Amino acid sequence: MLERLYAAFARYRLPADLEVCEQCGPEWTVQDIRSTPLRSLSLLQLEAIHLMSLDDNDFRHFFPRLIELLLADPAPVFAFDLARLRGRVPTWPEPERAAVHDLVDELWQHLLAGFPAELGYFSDGPTLIDFSYWCDEALDPHLQRWQSLTTRAAAEHLADLLEYISYIREPNEPAVKPVILEWLRQPIIGTRLREANCTAAHDLWAIWGGGG
Repeated sequence: MLERLYAAFARYRLPADLEVCEQCGPEWTVQDIRSTPLRSLSLLQLEAIHLMSLDDNDFRHFFPRLIELLLADPAPVFAFDLARLRGRVPTWPEPERAAVHDLVDELWQHLLAGFPAELGYFSDGPTLIDFSYWCDEALDPHLQRWQSLTTRAAAEHLADLLEYISYIREPNEPAVKPVILEWLRQPIIGTRLREANCTAAHDLWAIWGGGG
């Protein structure tokens, strides 16, 4: 997953006009960032260069490292407005778009294979739904795969998503909420929860809008 991502974006070089925010990274200089190998940069260092504000070519130099770090960090990343990815990926060359497509697809496969998932920042359904949308990846194939699975892990992720949608008023990405609400109301979702003996989640689904 990661090696293909690094290979796809290898042509992008360290930005010539790199700057370090004195407030976000007072302990580092531009030379510190330049002398640090890409795969040794930390999330705090990426924050200090205001990664998401870089122009597209400069951003793509750091993109694989951002993903690598997010896969290793289970904490929410408030410093990175990943929603700013939206609209970028479709403008990238086909090999880069394909690498992002494969990344999202593999993240979904790994997520649904176990519960709890061990994917760092991407370890839950709500986050991966948002990330897929921000990467301009279609959600429907992943939702269809999810509802087709009869495993306990897939059902636990359904329960987790249902609880999140029920109790968190505003998702990170409001644009996807109507799609997810409609999908969750399908009878097959209730069936998957019932078959996996996720009783509390099934009861919530029925009361919340699943219809029983």
